[in-house]
Amino acid sequence: MEPNSLKWVGSSCGLHGPYIFYKAFKFHRDGKARILALGDFFFVRCKPEDPICIAELQLLWEERTSKQLLSSSKLYFLPEDIPQGRTVAHGEHEVIAVSEKVIVRLEDLVKWTVPDFSGWSHGLKAEPLKPSVLRELGTNGRREALHRYRDSTLTSGLNFKDVQRERAHLGQEEDGRKVLVLSYPQYCRYRSVLARLREQPSSLLIDHTVLALGGIAALGGSTRILYCRDTFEHPTLLQNESICDEFAPNLKGRPRKKKLSVSQRRESQGHAQGQGSTPSSAAVGAQEPSSPESKATTKEKERAKEKEERKEEKKEEEASEESRAEEQAFLVSLYKYMKDRDTPIERIPFLGFKQINLWTMFQAAQKLGGYELITVRRQWKHVYDELGGNPSSTSAATCTRRHYER
Repeated sequence: MEPNSLKWVGSSCGLHGPYIFYKAFKFHRDGKARILALGDFFFVRCKPEDPICIAELQLLWEERTSKQLLSSSKLYFLPEDIPQGRTVAHGEHEVIAVSEKVIVRLEDLVKWTVPDFSGWSHGLKAEPLKPSVLRELGTNGRREALHRYRDSTLTSGLNFKDVQRERAHLGQEEDGRKVLVLSYPQYCRYRSVLARLREQPSSLLIDHTVLALGGIAALGGSTRILYCRDTFEHPTLLQNESICDEFAPNLKGRPRKKKLSVSQRRESQGHAQGQGSTPSSAAVGAQEPSSPESKATTKEKERAKEKEERKEEKKEEEASEESRAEEQAFLVSLYKYMKDRDTPIERIPFLGFKQINLWTMFQAAQKLGGYELITVRRQWKHVYDELGGNPSSTSAATCTRRHYER
């Protein structure tokens, strides 16, 4: 690589704290300029003795504090190049991804790249467009429309016009990729589109409907298509000197305030009342210097309190899950019972312009002692109130009782 050959291409696409994010960069290797952009797949070799693998460029950024130019990529290996080896469960066109993304400096990533690897024969050979279709694309502007569509699908809708202009200036073909790794569903959709268009002209491959259904228009005839559906732990990748995970961008914002549960709100209110009732002791405590022992005990108390809060939240979640399961079982049995007696529930009735929650209605009636007791005590208005009805309704009790009887 020539000195000072790294250069960002196009405008920045994001800013977060000390990080400036970019869409592409240009470098020189073996006297030839090349551009790599987000979403590009290219061949790399992490070490001279390692097998060639495929890298997908996923993030590019500059850290302003240390002036580091960095990249994050996902690596894909052939099944025979992973520790477990190829098995009968692996597909013919399958690659396995490394579970962790690889963060390296741009100069190291350029050293990893394999400039020309024409010997790669793995993967499904993409269906190329005929020369007549390519000429048509160049004359009527559909090439630009195709590029816009592929940019929106492969790079999350970022504007890559400035990168395309720079590539055109260098004479690089936009779709001159040697390899393309799809997810397994994308690969299946592509194979089904190929099967449907087998006897059709290749010009249909650039149709927007076909592209939306999973088609891929390869402008060159050397593109290889593979798919990935599994990951593995690379045993020696983290030992590579080029890996610099310490420069991974911290994209977390300010912590969101957690919503307190009912029990926590009660505790905080009680604590606030207790503090308000004894202002003198709080003032005295504030004036006294805090010792290391008191700080340690305070931390231990906070940890114990956090554990108790987690337990309470877990209990509440379990209780809500049990309640949902009980509600589902009740509704199933209710619908079955009503169907067996030839009065099926075709639609849930309304009470005061509000749809009745049958489970809530049943629970409210059971709490008050059941149908007979509620009727004797004339408490159907209480059931109506539990359902969240209009308190000013004059016929609330009668309507609620009739709906329950049905």
